Amino acid sequence: MAVTLFTIQTPGTKTVWDVRDILESEIKWTTDIDFSAGQLTFKLVEVDEGFTPKNGDVVKFRWDHEPVFKGKIFKFDYDESEVFTITAYDNLRYFKNQDSLIWPVSTITQRFTKAAKLAGVPHKVVDKSTHKLTAEVCDSKSYFDMLKESFKSTRRATGHRYFLFCNYGTVELRRSPHKKVKRYIGDKSYMTGFSYSRSIEDVANVVRVVRTDKSKKQQTSATSKAAEAKSTKLTTVTKQGSTVERWGRLQTVEKAKDKANAAQMKAKAASILKSKGKQAHTLKLDVLGTLDMIPGNEYPVKVKSLKDIGVGTKYMLITKSTHTFSGTTDTAELEMKVRW
Repeated sequence: MAVTLFTIQTPGTKTVWDVRDILESEIKWTTDIDFSAGQLTFKLVEVDEGFTPKNGDVVKFRWDHEPVFKGKIFKFDYDESEVFTITAYDNLRYFKNQDSLIWPVSTITQRFTKAAKLAGVPHKVVDKSTHKLTAEVCDSKSYFDMLKESFKSTRRATGHRYFLFCNYGTVELRRSPHKKVKRYIGDKSYMTGFSYSRSIEDVANVVRVVRTDKSKKQQTSATSKAAEAKSTKLTTVTKQGSTVERWGRLQTVEKAKDKANAAQMKAKAASILKSKGKQAHTLKLDVLGTLDMIPGNEYPVKVKSLKDIGVGTKYMLITKSTHTFSGTTDTAELEMKVRW
C-alpha cells in the first residue's frame, strides 16, 4: 500500500499540484467522534516550480486508491530549512461557525440538516433519528455546540449514540456502531502496544438539581445583596449513587428550568447520575492500521494481560484515531470506549 493520490489545488484555478514527490515526512490523519474536525498534517519541501501552498487550498489524499481526506489548508509554517508544515481540516471545520438559532420541536436529523446547510457543506443523513426534541433557543453558539446538546438528549432518551463524520468532503450523520468489524485487535493481530487507565477524576456520585425562585418584586427592582438573598428561594432534589462510601462524596450541582416540578427535577438528577456516576475507562491501542479503523466503528479487542485485570474480550467503539502514513505503512493510535 502507498499514497496513490496527494494533490493541492487553489479554488478557481485549473492547476493541480501532485505533491507526493516533495513530501518531507509522514502524513498524519486524526479523526474524533466528539465534535471536532478531521485533521491532516504533513510537510512539503519547497521546489522552484512556482508552487507555494496557500490557506484555502483544497487538499485531496488517497491511500491505496481509497479516499481518505478532502479538505482545505487552514495553517502553514515555513522555516529556514525551506520546508512547509501544513495543517488542513475537513468540512467539519465549518461546524465551528457560530450562529443564533431557535430550534422548534424537531429531531437531530432535522437539526443536523439545517446546520449543514447553514455551514454550506455537502451533507448526508446515513442514520435517521425519529426522537423529537423540545424547542430550544441557541444564542451565539457554534453548530457543534448546538448539536452536541441535541445528541446528548437523544442518547439519554433512546440509548442511541449519533455522531458526525466527514467522508471525503461529505459530512455524514451516523449512529454508532457505524460498522461492526469481525476481525479482532489484540495479541498477534494488528496490535503493537497498549495503555489502559481507570479514573474517577470526573465522576459525580451525588447530583443536586436546584431550582431558583425569586419574588416578582426582586425580579423588577434593584436591591441590596441581603434583600436579594431574603427574596430568593432554592428548591433542591438530590440523587446519590452507591459509590459514596467507597469513593467519597463527589457532588455536582445542575440548574433546573424555572418551572420544573419535583418529578422533572428527580428525573434530571437520575439521568445525570447515570451518565456521570461511572469511572472512566480509557484504552489506547497502537496498531498496524487499516482504513476502517476510524471513530464510530467497533472492533472486538482481545488482550490477555487486559483480561487479567478484568477487561475481557469484547467489542469496543473507536472514539478517536490518529493514522500515520509513511512509505507503504499505515500505523495508528486508537482510543477505545470501554463498556463496563
